[in-house]
Amino acid sequence: MITTSNLHRNPYIIGRPIGYRESLFGRESIFKLVQENLQQSQQLLLLYGQRRIGKSSIILSIPQQLAEVNGFVFVTFDLSFYSQQPWSSILAALAQAIVDNLELETSISPPTTTELELEINIFERQFLPQVYQQLENKNLVLLLDEFDALIGQDLESSAIETFTKKIFRRLSDITKRNNKLFVVISIGEHLASTLNILKIFEDVPKIEIGLLDKDSTKELITKPAQNVLEYEEEAIKAIFNLSAGHPYCTQIICFAIFSRAREKNSFKITSADVERIVDTAIEIGEAGLSWFWYAFSIPEKVVFSAIAQAQETGKNYLKLLEIQKIDAKNQLINQARKQLVDNGFLDATGEKIKVELVRRWIIKRYPLQDQIGQFREFEEKKIPNQKEMIQLPEIVENNHTSNIITNPSNSHTDISAKRPLMILTAVATTMTIAASIFVASFYNYSFLRYFERSISVSSSTPDNNTNNQGDQTSSNKKEELKTSSSFAPDNNTISRGDKTLFSNINNRFRDQGIEAFKNGNYQEAVNLFQQAVKANPGDPEVLIYYNNARASQNSSSVSLAVVVPIDSKTNNDNAQEILRGVAQAQDQFNNNQGSNGLLLKVVIANDSNNPEEAKQVVQEIVKDNSILGVIGHNSSDVTKAVIPEYEKAGLAIISSTATSNLLKSSVFFRVVDSDEIAGEKLAQYTNSLGFKKVVIFNNPNSAYSQSITKAFTNKFKKMGGKVLPTIDLSDKEFDPREEVSISINEFQAEAAILFPDTEHTNATIDIAKANDDNSLSLLGGHTLYSNDTLIKGRKAVEGMILSVPWFRETLQAKAFAEKSGKKWRGGISWRTATSFDATQAFIQALSKDNTQDNTRAKVLERLQKVKLNNNQTSGYPLQFKEGERQGQSVLVEVKDGKFTMIP
Repeated sequence: MITTSNLHRNPYIIGRPIGYRESLFGRESIFKLVQENLQQSQQLLLLYGQRRIGKSSIILSIPQQLAEVNGFVFVTFDLSFYSQQPWSSILAALAQAIVDNLELETSISPPTTTELELEINIFERQFLPQVYQQLENKNLVLLLDEFDALIGQDLESSAIETFTKKIFRRLSDITKRNNKLFVVISIGEHLASTLNILKIFEDVPKIEIGLLDKDSTKELITKPAQNVLEYEEEAIKAIFNLSAGHPYCTQIICFAIFSRAREKNSFKITSADVERIVDTAIEIGEAGLSWFWYAFSIPEKVVFSAIAQAQETGKNYLKLLEIQKIDAKNQLINQARKQLVDNGFLDATGEKIKVELVRRWIIKRYPLQDQIGQFREFEEKKIPNQKEMIQLPEIVENNHTSNIITNPSNSHTDISAKRPLMILTAVATTMTIAASIFVASFYNYSFLRYFERSISVSSSTPDNNTNNQGDQTSSNKKEELKTSSSFAPDNNTISRGDKTLFSNINNRFRDQGIEAFKNGNYQEAVNLFQQAVKANPGDPEVLIYYNNARASQNSSSVSLAVVVPIDSKTNNDNAQEILRGVAQAQDQFNNNQGSNGLLLKVVIANDSNNPEEAKQVVQEIVKDNSILGVIGHNSSDVTKAVIPEYEKAGLAIISSTATSNLLKSSVFFRVVDSDEIAGEKLAQYTNSLGFKKVVIFNNPNSAYSQSITKAFTNKFKKMGGKVLPTIDLSDKEFDPREEVSISINEFQAEAAILFPDTEHTNATIDIAKANDDNSLSLLGGHTLYSNDTLIKGRKAVEGMILSVPWFRETLQAKAFAEKSGKKWRGGISWRTATSFDATQAFIQALSKDNTQDNTRAKVLERLQKVKLNNNQTSGYPLQFKEGERQGQSVLVEVKDGKFTMIP
């Protein structure tokens, strides 16, 4: 521990963007999403979020984070420096930035301001083609930060919306003319929300930048001052309680803590130390915190201040307003509260400020009593907001290169007032002419909500595979709607096509298709869902709904259900991967005209990976006799909890992901290798490496962890190996560095065997990082086989060996992997492969001759006799023996940041 106060500069960064990856925490999923959109040829991308949430840091870090992505080069450009400049100057600076950033040959001369004033088109017609040539067919990605600076806060919202629509139209045109040009724009969440910017760009992928989760916040707290400050766990909790994971607030708190620790020459931080520096942190962050306040309307300020005081006193904020003679039913108050919730300043209840530090700052600086007078004056005199007082001029529509600004409402407007409007208009024109500006604005101030992936769409085309019966069979529609309604509980956990379970993915055609489906207009739903698939070809939900709408028009159909874990706080990769396999099999079956005209529907259900919620979902599923089988559930623990419900109903369940040996039932089948197969394979390989003593890390309360640990241990001991006492990852006192040290130094372990359940994979990443000298070889199970392991573990997981159910690079799997990769526009996972196999098994269990013979009992009976060859599955033959697939695990190794097969 450092005890000399003058040896260290304060490592916490306040008020400036972070442009290097080592100091940026918790944003891996965002960079991954940007990468996915670029690789899917999405030329426009919008990042949005509150100020001080980290948008600029994200923009600056993208070139580093995506440096290894083939086919793309990146140029960052900060628009805030050009808010008072004419467009020719902005464009000249952008051209110079492209040349400088990419270190292009001196033969390319960026156009000057004077040249652009004379002929604005030379940027697109002369300069960009030279750039593309030098890049040797690589794509140019412009990362444009601080779009808000060009708009200003004093403009009428409706006028800006109209103007922004024109920007969007012109952006679409410019990228169509330049297929090598990609534009990422960042914009503030308040502007995006209040001015409906997100709705205007509804066909463009949008990524929201929000608060950090607890683990990422802990990294932000501890890592910058590692080996200098020692934070007690309660101190870390106290900081998170104050900042709620807001990066700026976390930094100013930690900055104040570090300064005080240096001053007092005391470097062990307690929760009491955190409380002592709150006032200092508020003073340090005053300038940055002010943006919260100045962006609010007067009614919003009143509501925000009232809620801040209500939390302080324990009273209801409406009561506080009533004491001040303000009607709690006042429309302005209700609208203001809704706006604060929508913008992420308040939690979902609308009665709590998310960031405690901000609440305390409001109490000190803007008490309720001070705001009441302004509100009464606002209400009595009807004083308009400033942003309603200036009208935005129109762009002359003579041609797409016009940059003329007119203001018919006031030709004598002072030039300084018109300057922001001129700049904004120039920016729009530039993006049209110069293939430049689109801004991706990422991080909202609300908790990590999920990433919207609406993608620009092509025009609708007829469905050649659809039986065009339109709405002629009203009885079929009524029956379908009746069935759907039983699958539409208030918690939105089950859907056939009447709702989306992925509300964070934006797709207007999907939403319109859902409305048509709910109304029984199946042909219209078919057409709309087909457009939704084109808009976002990587989204399996819309492909399932498309096929459900097709089947709903058919005279004969049968239903399966798939249960996946969907959580608004996570990236839902597992759920999407499972659904891709199911959707692909359903689409293939229906495109081949089904079985004797029988088409397949798929009901999607969400169990949130929670046993109790899963039981409720299963109860709803078993009520519908048209459902003949279920694919799911994701985890062994949840599956174990619900098997009795399926047994009562005589309903077959095929698991594509749950591997525990403890899962046994007459209705249970499994297409993924069991833990016994995986554990034994891993034990054999561990023995082949010459290791004789290993330590196992797991969660003893997990069915998966228990079963694979048992399988590994039994096999390893039979081969003469020794297994040290198992270490519990779920123990609250678990310390990865201490456990690794003890395993190596006291017990002489040669390898660490990692068997975490899905809830504790991060803990095993911590083990890998604690194993910094690679004294322990790392081996593990399939729960670690994910991009998260690679992203979070980085160099720490190099050399890790995993036993997995399926791998795209094996000879057997390559054909399916390539076909599926093209369909879903990217690499697929083992969950997609096994879920495809599960659906194929059910399809073969359907009667080919007599559709009336498709009952739950008959399907259950036929599953015992299922036999699929390599061409009918994801690569390996499939048949069941006592419900288990007869297969073999694949061993993979992390090498150069990727999973590679071990021969």
